[in-house]
Amino acid sequence: MSKLFGEIEISATTDLTKLPQKAASSLAVIEDKERVGARFKCLAYVGKQVVRGTNYWFIAEETMMTAGMTKHIVAIAVNEYQGEYEIVKSSIIPIF
Repeated sequence: MSKLFGEIEISATTDLTKLPQKAASSLAVIEDKERVGARFKCLAYVGKQVVRGTNYWFIAEETMMTAGMTKHIVAIAVNEYQGEYEIVKSSIIPIF
């Protein structure tokens, strides 16, 4: 069965120490950078999505670098295209 373009292929492992090389490079992009006043600590690898390049999806703890140091759980995607990595999406996951 072929995968649809844009469909997320869920990973068999969430273990951050056993990632494929490009997913590990994506993880480094997230944890090594501050993005618009936020820091991220990755908690789990979700999988990949083939789009213009490949998006690697993670679940992370986001800490806003404000006086209150507000924290959220977020889904975050890093796009790898022609060897370049860029954070392209970060969405707060509502927890009830």
